[in-house]
Amino acid sequence: MAHIALLRVDSRLIHGQVVTAWVKVTQAKRIIIIDDWCAKDALSAQVFAMAAPPGVKVEVITVDDAAKAWQDDEFGALGPVLVLFKSVKGAFESYEKGICFEKLQIGGIAGGPGRVAVEGTIALNEEDAKMLQALADHGVAITFQLTTDTKIKEWRSVKEKYFPQI
Repeated sequence: MAHIALLRVDSRLIHGQVVTAWVKVTQAKRIIIIDDWCAKDALSAQVFAMAAPPGVKVEVITVDDAAKAWQDDEFGALGPVLVLFKSVKGAFESYEKGICFEKLQIGGIAGGPGRVAVEGTIALNEEDAKMLQALADHGVAITFQLTTDTKIKEWRSVKEKYFPQI
């Protein structure tokens, strides 16, 4: 079983902050991107592999393939692993399909219609909030942190301020 150093939702997936900061902090030897669309787009998978630092293996897999890999051997032996999801939905579906995790970090999620900026460049909609609350109800500790040097914000405070109805 691989050591999971961090599970993070970040709509940009592998980008400057991930490469320069989170990989370093977690000492990740492997990045697993769990996203159905990216896994089915060979060009995206290739771009993400090229964006990773030297010596860091990148895998781009679907939610179903990730669930199977988790059930088989909890992502194998090579770690520490940085697991990235493009969306809250991807993280939620992965959890529902059996990928067990106790912590989930929310990073940059782009804004748009129906989305509320809750912390810097993190924007959620009501559907995201409901999924995060369902994860929290199962005991998952959810935090918001854009970069390694920004303050950590807890889901409860975000929920109370922006989604009290959930």
